Amino acid sequence: MTQERSENGAYHGLLAAMLLAVLPAVAPAATVDFFFDDLVVGNGQPMTGRFSWTYTPGDFENGSGQFTELNIPGYGSDLSGLAITIAVEGIEFSLTTSFHDKELDINLRLLSPLSPDASAPVDLSQDAAGNYASKFVVSGFGSTYRGGFISGSVSPVPLPGSAWLLLGGLSALGLGIGRRSA
Repeated sequence: MTQERSENGAYHGLLAAMLLAVLPAVAPAATVDFFFDDLVVGNGQPMTGRFSWTYTPGDFENGSGQFTELNIPGYGSDLSGLAITIAVEGIEFSLTTSFHDKELDINLRLLSPLSPDASAPVDLSQDAAGNYASKFVVSGFGSTYRGGFISGSVSPVPLPGSAWLLLGGLSALGLGIGRRSA
């Protein structure tokens, strides 16, 4: 019976080691979804959006992002006509094509870098000349607005309750395998 327990312990230890070795190979990248939280343009209109940030675990700042939803006041939600740059310190939007009567230039500067577990407030400040750190220019799409933002942050989308249950179950499984092999 003791030898059988010892063999079972060795087997479970080997199984746990194999599981840990396979997990990084199965999931080489991680993804966090972000959304614009209460992002409001100076004229009182909300700007909404959602994007995914994909990164290698341990190297969040060198990841890359892609918008899945976006609604810009005075412009709309057509992503195809926009050049979008997402970095951990800010987000920029501009038109991909030059138009004589249309302009779109939006720069969101963040007070803290994007993080998978904390909101990054938008820099709402102005310099002495009245230039906004985070600016909004949309013109020629049926309305014109130039100015800054009055509120907002970029926040990670909270994990749903089912994801927390799954993570808890996987942790318990790992602890159980570790205890059996000891």
